[in-house]
Amino acid sequence: MQRFEDKVVLVTGAANGIGQATAERIAAEGGQVVCTDVQTEAVEATAKAIQTAGGKALAKTSDISDPDSVAEVLADTIEKFGKLDSLCNIAGIVHYDNTHDLEIARWTRILEVNLTGTFLMCQAALPHLLESQGCIVNMSSTSALAGLPYAAAYGASKAGVLSLTQAIAIEYGKQGGRANAICPGSIKTPMTKDPSFPDGIDMEILMRAS
Repeated sequence: MQRFEDKVVLVTGAANGIGQATAERIAAEGGQVVCTDVQTEAVEATAKAIQTAGGKALAKTSDISDPDSVAEVLADTIEKFGKLDSLCNIAGIVHYDNTHDLEIARWTRILEVNLTGTFLMCQAALPHLLESQGCIVNMSSTSALAGLPYAAAYGASKAGVLSLTQAIAIEYGKQGGRANAICPGSIKTPMTKDPSFPDGIDMEILMRAS
């Protein structure tokens, strides 16, 4: 099945986990994939694995919370492939804290990556996606729909992603732009492996929410 034949897809968070699996699946179905992540060696390994399997991929180190870095990766994508058909915003970070102990720097960083980073990528990609009549797929979470205890910043960021996606879908729908958000539950990935929980955590309510 070649659903992505002749399509150019940019995937953030492609170094591992959901982003890596997404990039590999799109390439396996004929897509040309731009793999981006802050982890240079890991994202290059993803692109190499795709190429070894016979697919087409380009690895780019990019920090989605940095507007200049975002602009660079979009420019390189268009220079290399001439167009962009889809953007998959999967990069994200999580940390568990008692909310009353949550440091503002950590709150800010989680929102910078998960929400602002998603916005910056969408903003930069939209002109190209409208030209190609392409689509955006943003990674939200079930934590956007129901509170995730000990992860207030993460849940807030993912709720923001969901609302942002809906706004984009409505705003650009008449122009042929499409945007959808995915809200998965807890998935075993490097991001969720061996999490650092705060003291006094109630695992019962955490597991019920997850």
